[in-house]
Amino acid sequence: MQKFFVAALLMTMCAVFSVRAQDDGGFYENIMISADEKSAENAATAKNKAGSLLDKKAPIIRIEGMPDDEVFQSGRITRRNNDEQGFSGFNRASRPVIIENTATKYGEAPFGLSWGGSYKQIKALGVELEKIEIKDYPNSFVVTQLPKPLPDIRRVIVSFGNDNLMWRIFAYGNLLDDDEDAVKVLKLYRQYFKLLNQKYGNGKEFFTPKITVIEKPIKDNLGRDAVERIRVEEPIGNPHFLSDLQSGEAVLYATFEDARVGAALAVGVDENGKSFIIIDFTNLQIFREREEQTLNAL
Repeated sequence: MQKFFVAALLMTMCAVFSVRAQDDGGFYENIMISADEKSAENAATAKNKAGSLLDKKAPIIRIEGMPDDEVFQSGRITRRNNDEQGFSGFNRASRPVIIENTATKYGEAPFGLSWGGSYKQIKALGVELEKIEIKDYPNSFVVTQLPKPLPDIRRVIVSFGNDNLMWRIFAYGNLLDDDEDAVKVLKLYRQYFKLLNQKYGNGKEFFTPKITVIEKPIKDNLGRDAVERIRVEEPIGNPHFLSDLQSGEAVLYATFEDARVGAALAVGVDENGKSFIIIDFTNLQIFREREEQTLNAL
């Protein structure tokens, strides 16, 4: 079975927050970044493309478990009698709470959620779900009141497929007032690298460094003054690493994978210079089953 690795996790991270390598080309890379954007020379193109990831509006979708007379559209609730109103107008008290078995064949997901759970099943865990628009992931929700929250994580987003199965989780770390060498976020990154590798295994780190060009005066073959340009790769944690990450000139992430779940861990910096980590969990079992169903239908 082909390995499923991440090559563009940081792009998703930047897109969701509007802040803004080598890989053997697996799951995440194939869906999120085209082949011509994988090289270091085209890194800027890929990052610019990520900035417009939210331009596309989410389509009207119907999620099983929502009241029958309402559908989500662009983050609002639209009633079928054309009486449109925001979330604040939704009379929750008048709607009976539907409780169903939250166990699924895909097992427990991070934060105490259930892989493959329907909207109703996830809701039954006691969490709150708020619609959010993400291009290519129209059935996505910010979830709060998690069964197993983490103090290092400030925001969690889940995505459901068209089959109403929860298959992906994005977790965003707290914003850190970091030093120029990004020492705080690197410490947190290394802690979570160790934990994720312990949980899922197959940890692999990918780093695209900032390239600095140094001009060195030399003599050419005829003894004339000339300049030699030397390309220097700036290392992880260099004195300007925070700025390198913020500008996108440097990218640092890692991937992990077992037979059931793929995870990716990345480091980012927002427009205000705050550093944070992001973790992207994907249920590979659900993804492979969808591929198999599609193959069988062809």
